[in-house]
Amino acid sequence: MFLLREVIPTDLEQLRDLARRLNTLNLPNDSARLQKLVDVSRGSFGGVYREAKFRDYLFVLEDLAEDRLIGSCLIIAQHGTYERPAVYFNVREEQKYSTTLDKHFVHQVLQLTFNYDGPTEIGGLILHPDYRGHQLKLGKLLSFVRFLFIGLHRDLFRDRIVAELLPPLNPDGTSDLWDCLGQNFTHLDYRTADLLSRDNVEFIRSLFPSTPIYTSLLPEHVRDLIGVVGKRTRPAKRMLEGIGFRWDHSIDPFDGGPTYAVEANRCEPVTRTKRVAFAGEFGEDERADGRALVSVEDESREARFMASLCEYREVDGGVELRGEALEKLAPEGEVGMMRLSW
Repeated sequence: MFLLREVIPTDLEQLRDLARRLNTLNLPNDSARLQKLVDVSRGSFGGVYREAKFRDYLFVLEDLAEDRLIGSCLIIAQHGTYERPAVYFNVREEQKYSTTLDKHFVHQVLQLTFNYDGPTEIGGLILHPDYRGHQLKLGKLLSFVRFLFIGLHRDLFRDRIVAELLPPLNPDGTSDLWDCLGQNFTHLDYRTADLLSRDNVEFIRSLFPSTPIYTSLLPEHVRDLIGVVGKRTRPAKRMLEGIGFRWDHSIDPFDGGPTYAVEANRCEPVTRTKRVAFAGEFGEDERADGRALVSVEDESREARFMASLCEYREVDGGVELRGEALEKLAPEGEVGMMRLSW
């Protein structure tokens, strides 16, 4: 029995434990960063921050039977502000021709670019290894709960949604692109630079070249990594492409991972999200019309947003629901609902 919900302060110790086990860039093993992330998320769900640039929403996945947090995911309402612009390389072509030699070249170039009025970003998805490959597709549920929330609160988010995907990294977690490029301009290792950039990209703006970088100057094996998705990230890429995301020809300046983007009004799970009236439960012997990700929002609860996988049946005046976590959701009146096709 699994429940998706907003993070609450008492989750911090379990988040630390999850971070210690995995120690990923998505969930760093850093108590101060985790505390700040929880605090900002609580304020975001609580409506404390009026401007999108201040809001981050952290969701957790809980195994209710084990009383255990097993995953998390994040929405950054605005990725790219005056204080902390989004930074990336635009990947484009530049043609050269010599009349003397009668030779024509099409070069791939990287142009450092900053966005001070950025889109909404989905990120930070992690799932405990023990729960990967679960028949309920828990990773996909973690991913889709973000689209459910965006669909229910379109006014809180930007018109464009992006996701930065991880490229192939070395077994020790380092990046060949960074080692051949960024490290030469900063004298910082990949992990240090990436963590520093979460709060401040001034060093990139000050130290990186502002002129185009010709990728032909890089080793071939590094060129081959540009815009490529890592093996473990390919399922996420296929999922995003299936709901409307496409590569926007930009990459992360640290590791070369591609950015995928979609207009919110063309993102299939966002447009499929509706508010519907809850018409009660239906019995185990009654046929369901399908499955849906269902959410309840209640300001009187500590976790004001909760969601779970349910079976539904359409009836006059709304939907009836059935699910293991339905008692925990305790829906009354209206629920958020995203019908699922998988």
